[in-house]
Amino acid sequence: MAFGELVQSRAEFPPHELPEIFSAPEDEGENDAARDLVRLDAEHLARMFALGRLDAFARPLGGGEVAAIPATYWELDDPLPRFATGTMNLEHWANPDASPTHRIFVGSAQFDDWLAALKPLGPLTNRQIDEIVDPQLRASRAVAARKVTTAQGDNTAQSPGCVAPANPPGVGPALLTIQEVCKLIRKSDSWIHQSINDGKFPKQLKLGSSARWKQAEVLAWIEEQAARRDKN
Repeated sequence: MAFGELVQSRAEFPPHELPEIFSAPEDEGENDAARDLVRLDAEHLARMFALGRLDAFARPLGGGEVAAIPATYWELDDPLPRFATGTMNLEHWANPDASPTHRIFVGSAQFDDWLAALKPLGPLTNRQIDEIVDPQLRASRAVAARKVTTAQGDNTAQSPGCVAPANPPGVGPALLTIQEVCKLIRKSDSWIHQSINDGKFPKQLKLGSSARWKQAEVLAWIEEQAARRDKN
């Protein structure tokens, strides 16, 4: 199964260990950490389906015609249960308790190309560790990312007090300079770099001697701050 291969390559858990990881008791230690690492992989793969970077297909459990799974069917709060069984209910796709009707699979060639191009996971960042320790934080960031994805689908993305630049038609995710990030979040460049070092702000991409930030990640961070403000 594609998900098993992803977990093995990223978290180094063999696929046959996944049932044991899912069934292990909660312990606020190794068991929970292992599950959270697997959950991060599930969210990553589901995000690729939701963004249309990978195609997912479904076949009835009893056999029958193959159907493409629409990208919107992957906009889930928690995709892990779906990947744990490799099945879904195609009609009631948003209901995690609905009895499965179809088995999920992906095109092997497309998935192999994507998996081969993935960079090694490497050490966890402070932001990833925070998500493992605090599931509510992970959930709030996932909600913020979905809001940004929805807004960008309309070629506009609103944030508190400012408007983000829209992607030109046919162009991939926008990349922002440090000056544009400063203007967007109304913080200094020294604050941004210190927050990156502290694991509190999205890391930049290195493009030769330049640095750029993914617009979607910065907007998701803004949504996350707004959600925290509203909660308090």
